Amino acid sequence: MAENTDSFGLRNLEQRVDENVAGVEAAWYTEASNLVNFPALGPLLIEADLQLLPGATWYQLVSVRRSVRYKQTPKDQGKHGQSWTQKFTGALAKHTEGLAGGLETLEGRKLVCLYRDMNGQVQLVGTPEHPLVFSDVFDSGLEPFGQRNGFDWTLQGETVRRARPYRGTWTVSGRGLEYAVELQQGGSGTVLLKTADGRLLATVTPGKTVVLKSGFKLSYTIS
Repeated sequence: MAENTDSFGLRNLEQRVDENVAGVEAAWYTEASNLVNFPALGPLLIEADLQLLPGATWYQLVSVRRSVRYKQTPKDQGKHGQSWTQKFTGALAKHTEGLAGGLETLEGRKLVCLYRDMNGQVQLVGTPEHPLVFSDVFDSGLEPFGQRNGFDWTLQGETVRRARPYRGTWTVSGRGLEYAVELQQGGSGTVLLKTADGRLLATVTPGKTVVLKSGFKLSYTIS
């Protein structure tokens, strides 16, 4: 019997026997309109690099460690089939002028998000036609079991397909750095950090944090 190679055909469900670590390790965002020639159709897996408009880049959503959570929920659309509610949540510490200014730039923007889980798997959430929207709430004050001073953020939307597994590369903004960095999946769940001209900076294993410092002694953490 001939093997069924249809990308949309039934197949056995994969279950790897290695360790399964829960959690979102890192997330990046860009405006949905930055994506060009987006592969809306075809296999769920995106193997080629996503194409962005000239000058566009990705920005890291640096949050309180272990605070980021992602949930994908199916939604019945009756005769129109099924859609997917996509929702990220997380926390940002303090209320600094730099953080407040950065949050203001996100107001009303339509975004897409790349996220990497603790097992090294990268997914794209949101599309140019079905983007995500960012919102935040600030909370400060004493609580019975501690104190609170920071923002709770949400990035959510509705898509017609599941999150898209991604094997390509993406360039993270070099604003505040000496150079931009490019992230590419390596072997065994690692991520390769490269300069824009292809020079390898580091190979990052899951759970490891790399700090890149600029000439202005600003730090940028990729976790």
